[in-house]
Amino acid sequence: MLLTQPQNWHPRGIENLEPAAWQALRQIDSTCVVAGPGAGKTEFLAQRAAYLLETGICAAPHQILAISFKSDAAANLGARVKKRCPDEVASRFTSVTFDAFTKGLVDRFLAAIPHDWRPTDRYDVDFPPRWKIAQFLESSLAQWQGGSPELSPNTFESRWVGAYRLPLTRHAPTSAIEFVVLRWWDELLKSGQTSKLTFVALNRLAELLLRSTPQIKRALQTTYPYVFVDEFQDTTYAQYDFLISAFSGGDTAVTAVGDNKQRIMTWAGARIDAFEQFRQDFDAAKIPLLFNFRSSPELVRIQHVVAKALDNSVIPSRSQSVSKINGDVAQVWCSTQIAVEAENMASWLAADMTQRDNAPRDYAVLVKQRSDIFESNLAGPLLRRGIRLRNESKSLGRTTLQDLLSDNFSCAAIALVRLGTSRQAPNAWELCTNTIRDLRAIPPSDPTAENRVESEFADFLKDLRSEMLARPPTKENADFVANKIVCFLGLKELSATYVQYSTGDLLEIMVEAFYEHLAESAEEAPCWEACVDSFEGVHQIPLMTVHKSKGLEYDTIFFVGLDDKTWWSHKPGNAEGIATFFVALSRAKQRAIFTFCSERGGRVKVDELFQLLTTAGVPEIHLS
Repeated sequence: MLLTQPQNWHPRGIENLEPAAWQALRQIDSTCVVAGPGAGKTEFLAQRAAYLLETGICAAPHQILAISFKSDAAANLGARVKKRCPDEVASRFTSVTFDAFTKGLVDRFLAAIPHDWRPTDRYDVDFPPRWKIAQFLESSLAQWQGGSPELSPNTFESRWVGAYRLPLTRHAPTSAIEFVVLRWWDELLKSGQTSKLTFVALNRLAELLLRSTPQIKRALQTTYPYVFVDEFQDTTYAQYDFLISAFSGGDTAVTAVGDNKQRIMTWAGARIDAFEQFRQDFDAAKIPLLFNFRSSPELVRIQHVVAKALDNSVIPSRSQSVSKINGDVAQVWCSTQIAVEAENMASWLAADMTQRDNAPRDYAVLVKQRSDIFESNLAGPLLRRGIRLRNESKSLGRTTLQDLLSDNFSCAAIALVRLGTSRQAPNAWELCTNTIRDLRAIPPSDPTAENRVESEFADFLKDLRSEMLARPPTKENADFVANKIVCFLGLKELSATYVQYSTGDLLEIMVEAFYEHLAESAEEAPCWEACVDSFEGVHQIPLMTVHKSKGLEYDTIFFVGLDDKTWWSHKPGNAEGIATFFVALSRAKQRAIFTFCSERGGRVKVDELFQLLTTAGVPEIHLS
């Protein structure tokens, strides 16, 4: 393709960028991009990728590496770049998760890992439960001669194992922390048995690999002169250390995008100083994006009051949205009974959907934790008004509904079911053709192979549509359809294509959950189209935790449970608690409603959150 001169390049698929985004997009060296709620950080990264590739600043054969924390975010960014760029340059954009990238390095160069830390050739990916870590800590600390530190099973691996830089050769421990961490590595590596590695361990092994084999580091820096890191505020100790070992001290320009005000993952090992350390280690410029494309002007004003509680120097965002409602854009609903709260919510939602011609997916119910309890309180009153509530944290075998719906296999499989019942599904068609091309390893420059795969896909769809037409949705028929799709996609091909399936039993977990959820959706559906809608929750209001809502947006959010019992661990001034509150508020495009019920608990611990809303002029409404 013909390259575009940098001064002549224009954004792809959108009209323009805000001035600060233009500045960050053209930055050649490392940059810290502060992107608040609704700033369009995914779009910014896609546009920066297009700029670097189409102008030849990132010239062939060099590539851009984009690292995200969740697989759906990585897939979303990769898909957006494909839409923005021609195939010949989009193929040089690699979008993966931190865990997938580090695991890929470990798998590829396992023999180069120093002998003292080398896992078995075939290892399992392990997710040890809290009770197992607690037992390990109790046993290990009992063996240390001397003072024993306080170690929590909730943070031990992410904080202490993640922050421990493995020496090239093992030595005797010099502290209680090091003693326990080294014993943990003994448990993971399992001398004489199959190693069981956590993703924290894989991050650490990948970092060790780069220190022990400098050639691999040089190869990474040569291949990827530009690296993007999304949701940088969630970077863990192990992940940040890997980033330093991989890309510091060379010519790689790292673009870190995120927002400290949305740092709600410290419980999972996120560094509280990630941005400050990054600016120092990479000599990075700091550029804040100032536009908010999501929330109405009045909501942005309220968000700024909460944001100042986290960072008094924060610059106000500028709303680029338009208010579509009259009256209060935010309220606090107060009640004395849970049943009263639920009935009022159900009545209000039914009325608002009718008055504003909104769909159930325009709304979301957010909670801090224990979504199952809130589901039991709200589902009945909503259903009596013809509204279904969907608990996104619902367990499906060994995973959850929300994790299933963001899984690569599941997304492709349900898209095939939709194509089996409808010919008017362009998004499903695009997803399936791209997935099948990847599974069959078809390069863009091989039209013969591509025609062969297209013919295979067309024949499969013809057969699938015929079978689904003859078989109405039932549990048995759902299993039949799922079998056909799994056989067509191919378990071996899925394992070879997606790094997260290459070891361990994640693919097995997702396939089991897909069968279960498709069968449940089929049992209550009058036709296959309704079955797919039910599977995806098209006509249902999602219920989820704030942590699961990150990156999502809704016309109206209900944040239920602003009380001391729900916020039992909150202490005044706790930055993560205020950030959780901020993330919930900032999911809303037009309206945010918070609920307090005295039957559930008091409001002493959360008084500062109420005070923030009062300062912002948010009224309290007493329900009866």
